[in-house]
Amino acid sequence: MRYELQSYPEYRAIDASGDEELHAATRIPGDLNPRARGLGREWRDRFGNDEAILRQAIQYLRSGGFEYTLQPPLLADNIVDELLFDTKRGFCEHFAGAFAFLMRAAGVPAHVVTGYQGGEANPVDEYHVIRQADAHAWVEVWLQGRGWIRVDPTAVVVPLRVESGLAASVTQNTVSLLMRHDLTWLRNMRYNWDALANKWNQWVLGYNPQRQREVLNRFGVAQPSWQKLAQILFWSVAVVIGLTAAWLLWRFRNHDPAQAAWLAFCAKLARRGVKRRADEGPVDFALRVAAALPDKAAAVSEIADLYVEQRYGREAPREGLLRLRQAVRRFRA
Repeated sequence: MRYELQSYPEYRAIDASGDEELHAATRIPGDLNPRARGLGREWRDRFGNDEAILRQAIQYLRSGGFEYTLQPPLLADNIVDELLFDTKRGFCEHFAGAFAFLMRAAGVPAHVVTGYQGGEANPVDEYHVIRQADAHAWVEVWLQGRGWIRVDPTAVVVPLRVESGLAASVTQNTVSLLMRHDLTWLRNMRYNWDALANKWNQWVLGYNPQRQREVLNRFGVAQPSWQKLAQILFWSVAVVIGLTAAWLLWRFRNHDPAQAAWLAFCAKLARRGVKRRADEGPVDFALRVAAALPDKAAAVSEIADLYVEQRYGREAPREGLLRLRQAVRRFRA
């Protein structure tokens, strides 16, 4: 699938859609995670200001001893409480969900955003690869007068995950072989395979009228019409046929040197009036020539024997080919 996107990196939603949207961004389900609820209410009572609460939550994650891992322990019902106060191990979804819960528990509107973060530049084809391993989750927090502010709890817990990607932030044996950075040969092989797949996607699966025009522009056809395309097609086919014919002719003449020498010998006899029939083998032809030209019988027999040896022998010596060529050159009909 090919589509175009337009980016507005400096855009910020200053105004919410209404009180209902902000109210929805402060709801928390049921009576789960009582410890996280209590911590959020404590921050609200202590600071009272949304920006101060946000700073406190960030500091809580930064100094809480949390660990990023792709193999977190299994959590039960109160997953936010267990993550924040017990296991302290998880990946981006865990930290984003827990952070949004804390914000809502403190009365600060927040929601989780999912997408992709990172990617890898392919040095072979100079394009970027975004994989499922680059999937990421972060949080947006609403602050009065500033709008929705992006906060990435994972970047707070382990900055390396955001700065250098997934593979750099975990032990190498927990990621797939194709994502490992310690195997240079495998990484280079992946780069070349990805580049080949990209070429296939761009020029085969993604070939469309726009791509066609780009190719024609490279050959100096800026405004293609059906007349120009017909001319290009005609001359392209003519060139291909000409090159193929030239190659076949060259191959016919040069593929078998013994055959070339034999045909030259037959041409000399044809000029004398002794033509080889299409169904006549070399031995029978030599006998007929010897009967027609008795004075040439010895030379004709030698040439025929050398040709049969070179053409049909299992292990014909190379000096035999040289003798055949010399005998044909010496022969005068």
